[in-house]
Amino acid sequence: MPLITFTDKVDSKVSTAPIINKIVADDINQLKDGVNANETAIAAISGLPYTSLVLLLNQTGTNAPVPTEVYNDTGEVFVWFYVSAGVYSLTCTNAPFTVGKTVVFLNNGELQSANNPLWRQINTTIIEVTLGNNNLIVNGSFEVKIYN
Repeated sequence: MPLITFTDKVDSKVSTAPIINKIVADDINQLKDGVNANETAIAAISGLPYTSLVLLLNQTGTNAPVPTEVYNDTGEVFVWFYVSAGVYSLTCTNAPFTVGKTVVFLNNGELQSANNPLWRQINTTIIEVTLGNNNLIVNGSFEVKIYN
C-alpha cells in the first residue's frame, strides 16, 4: 500500500508523518448544517408537501424542555418556555404554524405517565404541550409538520 504524504505549501517539504485531526464541536455543527441543507434541498426537489421540525426533548423541575435538534427544514428558530406544571410552549416569532395545516407528533420518551401528552395550537406562533406534571420528559420525541 502506498504511503500517503502531505506537502507543506510554505516550504515545500514532504512529511511522511501521518496527519491527525481532531473533530471539534464547530466541525460537527458545520456537518449538521450541511446535512440539514442537503435534506432541505432534497425535500424541495422531491416536492414534499410539508416542512418539518424534529426534536428530542428532556425536561426537569420548572425548566423549559431542553431540545436536541434532529432535523429542521423550516428555516425557523424555535424557543421552548415553561408555562406551568407539565405545560410548555414552543414559540417562533415568524408565525410558521399555519392554522389547519400544522400537525404535531410527540411522546414523553423513557418515562411512563398516567396522562398522554397533548398538544394544541394557540396561534400561528405558539404550540402548547401538556403532560400533566413536571419531570415527565426524558428523550421524548417531538415533531411538527407544517403542510403547504
